[in-house]
This record gives sequence, structure tokens and C-alpha cells, in this order.
Amino acid sequence: MSFIRRIKRKNSVYLAEVENYREGNKVKQRVIRYVGKEVEGEVVRWVESKSIEIESVSHYLDYKILHEISDKIGLTEALGRFAKYILLLVYTQIISRKSIYRLPEYVEQTTLKELLGIDKIIDKKLYVAFTYFAGSEACWKERKGKDGRYDKLIQIALAVTREEGFPIMHKTYEGNINNMKIFHDLLSETRLKGFDLVVVDRGMTSYETISDLRNINQKIITGLRLNEKIRRNYLNIDREMIYHPNYLVRLKNTKVYATDFDFMGGKLIAVYNPELELIKRNHSIELGTFDSNKARYIGYSLIYHTTKLSNSEVVKIYYEKDIIEKAFRELKSSINLNPIRKYRMGHIKAHVKICYIAYALLSYIKHKLAPMGISATDGLEKLSPVYKVQLKSPKEGFTWSKIVTLTKKQQLILKHLGCSV
Repeated sequence: MSFIRRIKRKNSVYLAEVENYREGNKVKQRVIRYVGKEVEGEVVRWVESKSIEIESVSHYLDYKILHEISDKIGLTEALGRFAKYILLLVYTQIISRKSIYRLPEYVEQTTLKELLGIDKIIDKKLYVAFTYFAGSEACWKERKGKDGRYDKLIQIALAVTREEGFPIMHKTYEGNINNMKIFHDLLSETRLKGFDLVVVDRGMTSYETISDLRNINQKIITGLRLNEKIRRNYLNIDREMIYHPNYLVRLKNTKVYATDFDFMGGKLIAVYNPELELIKRNHSIELGTFDSNKARYIGYSLIYHTTKLSNSEVVKIYYEKDIIEKAFRELKSSINLNPIRKYRMGHIKAHVKICYIAYALLSYIKHKLAPMGISATDGLEKLSPVYKVQLKSPKEGFTWSKIVTLTKKQQLILKHLGCSV
């Protein structure tokens, strides 16, 4: 009977299949074949190259990285009993954007089942995971969208950190709910508590919400709409006074001029933009809607805040708050949130949730790859050619896998992400 024996020669350890035999009164041993070698404690088998066959080639490294990061930031634990199916939908939403009924076939071309510990992909389980976040039929009134058409729309409230754009929370609302009501509802969210400063777009706040925020000592920077009372009491400003170097604030793409007034326990900043005034004046003249009584207010906008920051700092924070616009662009483009071709409200909410989780992963990757100067989607795209190849040797009777060799750029991406092959 043959067995495997370790044979040490100089600094190497070889593995050989050997058998004992008797020669006269002595028992001797002969090598049938060498089967491999020990390298750093691991067994490396020898196979004749001409006998190797490729069993399968699977999409690997970009999915593997997404799953490793999900483990790092606690997603697999937070998502509960449907985690592996929800994450499958999240990963494919980022990488391939396949519909649910096409996923089972597509997944067979990837290592997703192995990564997620799924034996078999069944449509029913995917739909159960998809509707895990329960909802109801969309029964609200139609509303005019940006394309001019009337339809049943949804609104998504998204909160992110100011510097990195990391997602804090999101909520989905019916399309006909007022923005001020949405923000008032968000004030009850515990996930928005404890932040030093909240920056809110104009149209999301009212005098009621400003009072509520002041009562809970929450610092805020927000835009306010112009109304007749504010125009009369605060915007009777001498144009030559404000249009002066002492009030200049330099933004990324323009210059504005700002002065402030005491208002509702905070400060109301009047911001004058001469370029905007010129555009709006010409536009109203061309349309025949020019009103000489309101002309003096053209080019002004308002910012309210309860911070101790200077006018210049507040204006820059508010007008250069493009991180939330970038977040929505990421949701709509890289993650494909829009359009939503779902008709049950439960499915719509689930789709938004999946896109939100996908955005959380991408924002983490973007932050880690920032020193390299590449985006999250570019980083994943550069890793996508790294496939996992399943090999077999019929002659030797065993199978093994091999990862495509990484380029230096791919190795550097993994290093920045703190991930491994």
C-alpha cells in the first residue's frame, strides 16, 4: 500500500508517494512519484501542464472586495436573517444592475454564491428579501415632475456628512408631501441627533422648524425664501454699501457680497450676487414681467444660521454644499436609482434601500481611494478583470482554483482599501 512521505533535501521539503517492498529479508522503500512540495507550510502539488483543464472562469475580485468591506462596516450583521440575499442585490446593483429574474443565471458566472454562502439562487428567496422592508400601494395623488409629466412620484430625504459624504440616513416619502413637513418629520430621527451643525437646503425649513431647532439648541444653516415682510424690513439695503470689498465673499465659481441682521435668535445674512441680478433682470425684461417696485431686490438671497461663524464661512458652507447633490448624482448614475420601474410601494422602498446601501459602500471606497485620485466606480472597474479560474487535472484526480495575477495598480488599490485577494 502506498502513502505520502516528506523527503527533505537541503532547504526544501518534497512530498512523494512511496511504497514499501521486500527484498530478501529487508524491507525497502521506493518512490512511485513526486506529488508536490511544501512552501512556507503550505502544500503545493505538482501537475503535468498538458493534463490541466479549465473547469470554470468566475467574476471575482470586485465582488469579493464589496463583501469584505460589508463585513468591515458591519452590514452583514446589521441586515439580519436576509443579509446574504439583500447583499447579493446590493452588489449586483453596483456591478451589473441585473433584474431579479435574470440574477440566478448571472450569479452562476460569479463567485457570489461562494462569498455569501448561498447554495442555490431561487427567485422566490430574492423576492422575499426584496420585500423584506414592507410597504403599501402608492395611493397618493399624481404630481408634476421635472419632465413636465404628471405621475405618482416619490421623494427621498438623504442626510450625509459634510466632508466625506458618508450617508447617515434616508427616508422615502409620498410625492405630494410638502418639503417643510418632510424636514419637520426628520427632526424626530435619532440618527440626526448630536451633530454640531445641520445644513439644510432652502424650501425644507419654515419659521416653525427654525423655532423647534432653536429650542433644542441645534445649530443650523439654511436658506430662507424671500417674502414681503423680509424684503421690507431687511432688504432696504443701499446697493453701494453692500457692493463693497468689505462685504466680498469669494465662492468657487462666482463672487457675492454679504451683510447680516439679528433674526429669530440667530443671524439672517443677505447675499447679493451682481451676476445673478444681471441675468434675472434681462430675463424678466425679455419675458415682459419686469416690476420696477421689486427690481431693487433682484439678485438677493437669504441664509439663516445659529452658529458663531463669520458671514464668509456661513455663505461658503451653504453655497458650496455640493456634497449632497453629488450623493444624489451618485445614486442616480453609478447606482441607477432613477428611473424606478417598480409599481408596488414595498418594492419601491426596497429598491431605494438597496441603492442607499450601495451608496454607503461606494462612499467608503471613495474615501479610501481618495489618496490615489480615483473614484469608487473606477477602482472597482480596475479590479473587475481579476477572475477566479477553477482548474482540474483528470489524470491526478483533483481540482484547485487560481486567481488571475494582479497588476501593480490593482495591488495598490487593495492596499488602500485594506483588503486582500
